[in-house]
Amino acid sequence: MKRFALVLMLASLLALGGQAFAEMCTIDAVPAATLLVPYFEVDLDNTDGVTTLFSVNNASAAPALAHVTLWTDWSQPSVDFDMFLTGYDVITVNLRDVFNGNIPITADEQSDGGDTISPHGSNPQWDGSFTDCDGFFPFFNNPVIQGDNLERVVDGHTGNDVLGQGCMGHTHGDNIARGYITIDNATRCSIEFPSDDGYFGGLNPVASNENQLWGDYFIVDPGNAFAFGDNLVHVEADDAFDASSTPTNYTFYGRYTAATGGFDNREPLGTTWGVRYLNGGAFSGGTDLIVWRDSTSSDTQTFYTCGVGPDWYPMNETEVVAFDEEENAVELCFTGQGGVISPPTPGSDPACFPLETQRTAYGAGPLAGPYDFGWLYLNLNVGVDTITGDADFGSGGTLAQSFVAAAHSASGLYQVGLQAIALTSACDDVDPLITDQGTIPQNGL
Repeated sequence: MKRFALVLMLASLLALGGQAFAEMCTIDAVPAATLLVPYFEVDLDNTDGVTTLFSVNNASAAPALAHVTLWTDWSQPSVDFDMFLTGYDVITVNLRDVFNGNIPITADEQSDGGDTISPHGSNPQWDGSFTDCDGFFPFFNNPVIQGDNLERVVDGHTGNDVLGQGCMGHTHGDNIARGYITIDNATRCSIEFPSDDGYFGGLNPVASNENQLWGDYFIVDPGNAFAFGDNLVHVEADDAFDASSTPTNYTFYGRYTAATGGFDNREPLGTTWGVRYLNGGAFSGGTDLIVWRDSTSSDTQTFYTCGVGPDWYPMNETEVVAFDEEENAVELCFTGQGGVISPPTPGSDPACFPLETQRTAYGAGPLAGPYDFGWLYLNLNVGVDTITGDADFGSGGTLAQSFVAAAHSASGLYQVGLQAIALTSACDDVDPLITDQGTIPQNGL
C-alpha cells in the first residue's frame, strides 16, 4: 500500500511538468521552460573531427514541443526547427547532422496515426497533438535544410560571407562552426525565432511557460581523445515573473521582449562568477573556459561587414582577477586609457571574452596569468555602456547576464567539465568589484 501511494505521488509530481520545482533567480538543473546550449563546435572539414551533441528530455507524462534555434557567436539566429516529444521522451541531436541539412524526424499523434515515428511507449496517454503543426510533422525527408538555407547555416556559423550579403558571425580562420542554441518549450509549431515579435505573449504565442524540459550536451573531440559533457543551462519560467519582478527588470530574453513590451517570464542568469583553473600536474592540457554572454542588443540586423560585426563587438568585461592558491592576485584583461566600456576604445587591453559565445584557453593571450593553479573572479557586466538602442538593465544600465563553465584537460587522456559558481544573479542590482585603487596589480605591469 505504501509503495502504491509512493508511485501515485511520484506520478503526480512528474505530471506537473516540473512546475513544482521552480525557484526563480537560481541556476539549477531542474525541469525548465528554456534550455541553453552555451557553446558548440562542429569541424566541417573532418567527419571524425570535433562535434557537439545535445539531448532534450521530457520530465512529464504530458507530451512536449521543443522549439530549437541555432545562434551565431554574433547572436544572429540561423535556423530553427521543432521536435515533438512524447511523455518521458528523450531526443539526442548530433549537430554534425544539422550542418549536413538533417534534423530529427518526429511527429505528434495527429500526423503519426500508426505511432511509428514518435512511439508513445507503454501508455497511449503519453502521446498527443499540438496546434498549427499541419505541414510540420512529418512533411520532409532529410536533408531538409538545403540550398540557400543550408549555406546560411554553414557560412553563418563559420564567419564567412552569406550569399553575398555579409557575415552573421565572427571569422576564426578555420572551418569550425561555432555558436549557441536555445530550446524553448512551445505551445504550437512555428518557424519563428525568439527575437521575433509575438514569440512571447500576445494572442497566439509560441513559447510556453511550462517547466518541462531538461537535458545535457557533449563536445566530442576524437582527435584529442576528449569529450566535454555537462548539463544544459536550465532557465525556469513563471507566469508571474516579468520585468517588474526584480530591481533589475532583467529576464532571459529581455533584450528582445523589452523592445516589444512583452514578457518572456524567464529568469535571467548570473553576472559574476568564480571558476577554477588547472594548468599542469594531472591536468597537463590546461583549462578552457566556455563563456556565453548577453550583449543586451536587440538589433534585428542580420548581416554585418565581415570582420567588423555589430556595434557592440568586441564586448568588454568589467573585471577578471586571477588568484593563486595562496591568495596572491593579479588583474587580467584590464583596461588602459580607454576605460571600462563596451566596445573597448583604442588603448584598452584586449577584451577577454569579446563574443556572445566562445571557448578561451587560460594561460594564453589576454588570459595569460602568472599562476598555474587557482581560481578566476569574473565580472562579465559591460562596465560603462556606450551602445545606443540596446536594452539597459539595473540602475546603471550595465548589467549583462552570462554563463561560465570550465573544461579541465589531461592531454590525450580525459577531460572534466564543471559549471562555474554564480556569485551574483542578474535579478540583483549589484555590480561588485574586488579591486580598489590599484591594490591588485595588473598582469605584466
